[in-house]
Amino acid sequence: MVLEWLIANSEPVIRYRTHLELMNTDINDLQDIMIDLIALSQTQKRLTLLRNLDYNRVHGSDSTHLENVLPMLNDFGLNYFTEAFKCKTPDITNISDVILKYSYYEKIEAYPFFIKSKFPVNGAIDFAIERINTIYNFTHHNNYDIYDESDKYKGVPIPFRDRPIIKPDIAYGDMCKLPMIYDIVMLAEVYDYISSDLQDKINNIINYIISPEYDVVLFGYGILASTPKKYHSMGWDCKKPFNDKQDYSYQNLHRLLLYSHFPIVVKSSWFHNAIDYLSQFETKNQTYTFPVDYLSERDSNWVLGSRMSLAENRRKKNWVEIESTFYMLKLLNCFTVY
Repeated sequence: MVLEWLIANSEPVIRYRTHLELMNTDINDLQDIMIDLIALSQTQKRLTLLRNLDYNRVHGSDSTHLENVLPMLNDFGLNYFTEAFKCKTPDITNISDVILKYSYYEKIEAYPFFIKSKFPVNGAIDFAIERINTIYNFTHHNNYDIYDESDKYKGVPIPFRDRPIIKPDIAYGDMCKLPMIYDIVMLAEVYDYISSDLQDKINNIINYIISPEYDVVLFGYGILASTPKKYHSMGWDCKKPFNDKQDYSYQNLHRLLLYSHFPIVVKSSWFHNAIDYLSQFETKNQTYTFPVDYLSERDSNWVLGSRMSLAENRRKKNWVEIESTFYMLKLLNCFTVY
C-alpha cells in the first residue's frame, strides 16, 4: 500500500501530514511525530525566521518576508495552534497595531497567510469577504477585456513597452478588481467556513480564472499606470498550470495543489487532464517521481511555487519519489473529498 510505503520512508513532516491529511489520524495521536518534526534542523531554522519576523516586511522574495515565512511553516504542519509556532510570535495586539498601517495591497499579500496560519487577527475575515465581493463584482460580468490602448500612454519605460497596460478602472489604488494569486490562497482557506452565498461568489471567481478566455491574459498581467507618466509592473496573475490548451507548458505543481481546494476545479476537465498528465510519472510500485524542477526549493515568493521542500533529506536517493508521491496523493485525494 502506497500510504504505508510513504509512512515508512518519509521524514517527520510528510509522515505527520500523511497521517493527518490522508489517513485522518487524530491529531492527539501524532504527538510523538510532532516532537520529531519540531526537532528537525529545517523546522528550527523556519521557527527562527518566525521569531525574528518583522511584520512590516510583508512583500518580497527572500526568507525573511512575511509572505514566505508563514506558509513555509504551514507546509511543515505548523500554525498558531501549535505551541512551537505560537511561542515564537509576539503578542497578537502588537501585530494588530502593525496591520492597521498596512496599505491595501499589503493586506492582499498578508491577510491570506494570517488566515492560513490561524492568527486571531481582527478584520482578516472581513477583508476576505470584502475581496470576494470586489472581485466577484468584476468577474461575474465575464469581462476579459482588461487592457487599454497603449497609444494613450506617454513616457512608458523601455522595459515595459512590450507589455500591455491594464485599464486603470480595473486595478488602481484601493480597488483592485482583478483576482491575484494571493487572493486564491485566501479563498482556499475560507471556502469551507463561509456562507453558501459567498461560496457561490468564489465559484464564479474561480470559474472566471479557469475558463479558456482567461488564457489570453498575460503572465504577470501587465503594467499599471498610476499617473500619466508613472508605471508599475502588476504581476501575480492566476494562470492555471498544466493547461492542456497550452501544451502543458506552465508546469507549476504548487499552483495545481492550491487550485485543488475548490470543488469547481476538481470537477473541471482541465483539472482531470492535468492529473492525467502527471500520471505519466507513476512508477511500477504505484509511487510517483516528478521532474526535479517540479519540487523547486529556492529563494523566491512562496506563491510562485519556489519553496516546495517538505524537509526530506535531498541527499537521499529517493527524496524525489517521496515528495512527489505525497503531493500526488494529495491531488488524488481531492476526488474522494469532492
